[in-house]
Amino acid sequence: MIPVCQKTFLDALMIKKDRVKGVLSRFYKSGGNHPTEKRGGDHRSARYEAKNLSVQWFIEKFKGQESHYCRSKTQRLYLPSGLNIRKMWRMYNNERENDLKVKQGFFRKIFNSNYNIGFKSPRTDVCSTCISLEEIIKNENNPVKKLEAMTQKRIHRLKYKAFYSILQKEDKSMKTITFDCQKNQALPKVPDQSAYYSRQFSFYHFAIVEGSSKAKLDKKNVHSYYWNETIHSKGGNEIISAVYHFLQNTTFDEEIKTLRVVCDGCSGQNKNTGMITMLGKWLYSEAPRHVKKVELIFPVVGHSFIPPDRVFAKIEKTLKKKEVVTCPSEYVNVLKEHGTVIDLSCIPVLNWKKSYETIIKPTTAWHFPFMKSKRFFLTRTKTENIFVQGEVAYKSEINLKKVVTKKNKKITMISPEIVEPNSITPKKSKVVDVTKLLQKHFGTDWRILPDLEFYKNIEERLQGLDLNRFGDVPETLGDDEDHLCEHGFEDVFNCI
Repeated sequence: MIPVCQKTFLDALMIKKDRVKGVLSRFYKSGGNHPTEKRGGDHRSARYEAKNLSVQWFIEKFKGQESHYCRSKTQRLYLPSGLNIRKMWRMYNNERENDLKVKQGFFRKIFNSNYNIGFKSPRTDVCSTCISLEEIIKNENNPVKKLEAMTQKRIHRLKYKAFYSILQKEDKSMKTITFDCQKNQALPKVPDQSAYYSRQFSFYHFAIVEGSSKAKLDKKNVHSYYWNETIHSKGGNEIISAVYHFLQNTTFDEEIKTLRVVCDGCSGQNKNTGMITMLGKWLYSEAPRHVKKVELIFPVVGHSFIPPDRVFAKIEKTLKKKEVVTCPSEYVNVLKEHGTVIDLSCIPVLNWKKSYETIIKPTTAWHFPFMKSKRFFLTRTKTENIFVQGEVAYKSEINLKKVVTKKNKKITMISPEIVEPNSITPKKSKVVDVTKLLQKHFGTDWRILPDLEFYKNIEERLQGLDLNRFGDVPETLGDDEDHLCEHGFEDVFNCI
């Protein structure tokens, strides 16, 4: 204790004597402890602490699931679509005594503030194998068969987890690309009820994404190829040519030794001889010499969630806000917001299928089961050819490497011809359906609208074909069926 002058102490701190006496009194009454501040602050939390803990304990009982898009940084969990906050609040109050029941606002505040939980949308495009095995396990009474189904489900689960672990892998010596096709977009897209019963033209979008599933999506690593059904079809030649164009215009750093290509197992577009042939030709003839190997990976059926799906989700979110889309350029503008766009009609589309028929063996003659394989490895030989190795499992490399070309044939002999754009003539019946739809939505003078020039050109192109084939016919397609019959237009189209 240090004695001080009372008057100097009070004057220096500009306080009165009674305040000092009060502080000293509370200090001695508390046993020498500093008194707590009782002015302001939160006086309610302590009173509702029991309810708060009870609500948290109730919410944490629910076992949420992670999103299936492999985003490791995302900590959000999802509860079944049949639940919502209001239903959970009612379930909580039904389980608690009166002293622990809470209002909906109290429950909602804790749910939103303390947890990153969402509710799933109804499941779509679910793996058929998973569903069938779950139903067998649920309904099977025979313990032996039930155990067998549980074992198959576990093996299936381990397979697709192995695929996702490969998709997430990042390595400086490897460049990973993934690609996929978005669902077809309608041209024109109009809210008319008649559109549900009318055929429309399709707008195609094929996306290639550089990087693993952990890579951030931006315009630099997302490449969007677009076209419509009047320019090219949506088959293997178009997809393979787009990937080939991407590889030709991509730079590979000297440290990169392997190109990893990941896509879904669609046999018509990706998992076919043409894709392997193209990758082999590119690897031997055009790839930098420091790129030693190409690895082509396909997912387990039903679990093909790859980075392009995230791009498509963003695009479809934007398109939902557009009620009317009349011309392809409107779709292209949306694609430009999310990546680098390339018009497929401006690049050479090659006929790969025709080029390899006389050079590559049929897959039934290959040295491994083609359709069962999930990974393919391509490496160079010393004789202008490539070795191909196929693996059924994701974590083993046990099969032999052999060439798949026919006798006395080499991969360098493949020289595909160019497929000219605008080589597809729409069917007359589809053109008629589209013109009727445009007439209902925009009126009989729809042809003079600048935004509908795309459809007018298709109509004129079809008429030009008729003029070349059958000589003198009317200049425009009339909207009146009697007018068509009068000039013999129906007979012309039937001949086509």
